[in-house]
Amino acid sequence: MIPGFRATLDELSYDELKPYITAINSAMSSQRSDDFASLKHPVLEYILTNRNSDTLQPPIPKSSCKSNRGINHPRLARELCPRKWLDKFDIDVELGIQRLQDGTWPLLSTNWPSFLYAAEAIYDSEDPNIGLFRGHAGIRAFQHLYLGPAAAGSEEHNDDDSKHGRSKSKATMYGLTKVTPQAWAWAMCAVWFSLSACNSYKVCIGSFNLEDFFFAIIETLDDPEDPWAVDTMAWINEQVFGKQAAKAMTAATNDTDSDLAKMRAKRAARKQGSSSTLATNNVVHSTVTSLPSLPAAERPSSHAPVLSPPRLPSQATPSTSSPPRALTPLSDSGSFPSSPAKQPPTIPTAVLPKPVPAAHKKAKLVPRPKPVPKAKPVPKARSKTRGSERLSGGDTQVEEPTDKVGGAHIPDAEAPVPPKKKPAPRRGKKAA
Repeated sequence: MIPGFRATLDELSYDELKPYITAINSAMSSQRSDDFASLKHPVLEYILTNRNSDTLQPPIPKSSCKSNRGINHPRLARELCPRKWLDKFDIDVELGIQRLQDGTWPLLSTNWPSFLYAAEAIYDSEDPNIGLFRGHAGIRAFQHLYLGPAAAGSEEHNDDDSKHGRSKSKATMYGLTKVTPQAWAWAMCAVWFSLSACNSYKVCIGSFNLEDFFFAIIETLDDPEDPWAVDTMAWINEQVFGKQAAKAMTAATNDTDSDLAKMRAKRAARKQGSSSTLATNNVVHSTVTSLPSLPAAERPSSHAPVLSPPRLPSQATPSTSSPPRALTPLSDSGSFPSSPAKQPPTIPTAVLPKPVPAAHKKAKLVPRPKPVPKAKPVPKARSKTRGSERLSGGDTQVEEPTDKVGGAHIPDAEAPVPPKKKPAPRRGKKAA
């Protein structure tokens, strides 16, 4: 679905995979709910042999509750009953329902339910494969889920989107052209859940495990080396898509004379030829590089002579006109004459930078002191006395009280206060 996603799965961490896992789980849950809701009521008709004449007894009303389904309903209990006990169930229906309810006949995923078998098939306990996966309820349910409700039980086997309304069928959206074991297993799980009395999806419904049931069907049908599995899948495809589609799919798998088959054969031949040519070139190259080198005397004359490297001017050969250098005889001790001592190579003195005088060095910056805030002036206190005389003493002015204000006398605060005079009575009317 996503290009390159499978190749990078091993390189992704859990945090990087978490959004994809959440999206996949959400899509699975939504699709499962849609399938169960779509198949909930129509499956009650799909289990009938003849949908036009047969009716379900007792009838089940269309409601959201499923408490009257499963092993609580005689006909649905018969469809869910394992095929190995169906003959006993038909003899005594009430006893069969009781045995299913009390667990005497447990509903297990390893025991195939009756709706998976053809109605006319005779069950053989030694060979349970006879008639398995050929029930009409499974074929109609698969057509309902993947081709649309209008195609369920139809003899036209035409996946026409106009029958489903505006939405496309799953076969059209997914490009499904044949029934796969995985798609068939999911359809059978949807049928079992729709017939049961469980209202919400659970992996384990009582003793029945839907997940084990799903993988058991895949294990039975997904075996191309088993003739029974191959024949059963071919029959299912013919019932779902029709005879023409089944023949076309069979011809497509066995067609060796098609253009695509010829192109594949040619491509394989080209790859084989290119690989053999490359191997031959590698052998020749290794043979040439491993040949032994011949000595100088056995080399052919056509080889170019080996030239010695040019001599430097200081290494030039002395001319023949100069007198030959006299050989120094060996001393008695038999040692060679001492050669002049070699002078050790002169090592150039490294030129160090001149020291920078102290005057040129940058002086360290001294932080500037922070300014001291000025003291706020003290407000002058006002004297409550009037007529004071100001004395100046330096920068400070002092007020001294005086008893003279423009010649007026200021009474002493400690002098007694004269009593107030009572007002004289008014003359006129006599007091009562």
